[in-house]
This record gives sequence, structure tokens and C-alpha cells, in this order.
Amino acid sequence: MSPMTVRLFACAAAAVLAGVVVGCSAPRVNTTMLTAADVVRMTDDMSADLAAAPFLAERSPDSPLWVWSMDRVTNLTEHIMPEGERWAVMARFRAKLSESLLARERNIRFVLPPEQWKKYASGSWQPEAERLRPTHALRAEFRSDTVTSLHARSDHYLCAFQLLDLESGRLLWEDAYEVKYAVSRNRFD
Repeated sequence: MSPMTVRLFACAAAAVLAGVVVGCSAPRVNTTMLTAADVVRMTDDMSADLAAAPFLAERSPDSPLWVWSMDRVTNLTEHIMPEGERWAVMARFRAKLSESLLARERNIRFVLPPEQWKKYASGSWQPEAERLRPTHALRAEFRSDTVTSLHARSDHYLCAFQLLDLESGRLLWEDAYEVKYAVSRNRFD
């Protein structure tokens, strides 16, 4: 092969390789839905806020046991959010709370409602097992507000979390995470 042919072959190979690399990268999709990064930021923020709540500062490892049941995750958004996805958010929230040593330092245990325990931990499900009775309920609610026009769409999400004392019915803690997405449409959409 002549040096010119080798150079042409090398240039063609480089062009094909560049096309494959660019072609294999994830396409940029304009979406207004919640993302995994939103869930990470939301659960990080909410767990830090709850762990720093004033009513927990008074508790110690010797305080009476509190049993928090994550019993309700409601999706009131306009987007489909499967049940497993909603409970995954709560599982990450609980994991972040556990990482904060909240359970040990404040004498708190976390339990799932029996139907969730059976569904997500079927290997350890024992209907006759003695369970800790919940003293508190930790709940989440997802809401959205969508605005659309011929040329744009925006979604504003509010993910609200609450901790309720089940004996008194009193709201002990409440906070929310907000995020907004907007996309513009071009003439060809």
C-alpha cells in the first residue's frame, strides 16, 4: 500500500470511530419528568432536614423506643410513577436516615407496613411473627403542576414529606422538595 492509501485508510477509520463514539453516546432528550438525580438530591436534603429537627434533639439512646412506619407514598402527579418506584424513594430516604445514625442515637426503628414487607421482602415474610407496633408514620406525597403551550412545556414538582405521631395525630415534621423543568418545542415537534 502506498503512504497515501494508508493515510486515507487511517482517516476513514478515525472518522468511522468518531461516528461510532458519538452515535453510541446517550441521546439528549428534553424531558420534564423527575430524574434519578432529583431523587438523590431530594432524599439527601429531606433526611438531613429531618435528622436536624428540633424535636429529635431532645431524644437519646435511652429515650422510649419510637417505631416509624413508612406507610404511605402517594403520586398525585400527571406522570406515571409505578408503586415500586415510589417505594424505592422511601427506601433510599430510610437508608439515608439510617446512615445518619439517627436510629441508634435517638432510639428509632423503621418498619414497613405488613403488605409492603410481604411484597418487597418475601423471603423474610412471616405472618405470625411479632412485629413492632408503629408509633409514628412517615409519609410522602408527589404533586405536579404542568403548563403546556404550542411552543413549550413546564412541570413543577413538589415532593412533600411528613412525620406524624400516631397516638396524638400531631404533625411533628414536614418539609418539601421542589424542582421545575421546562422545555421548548421547535416547529417540527
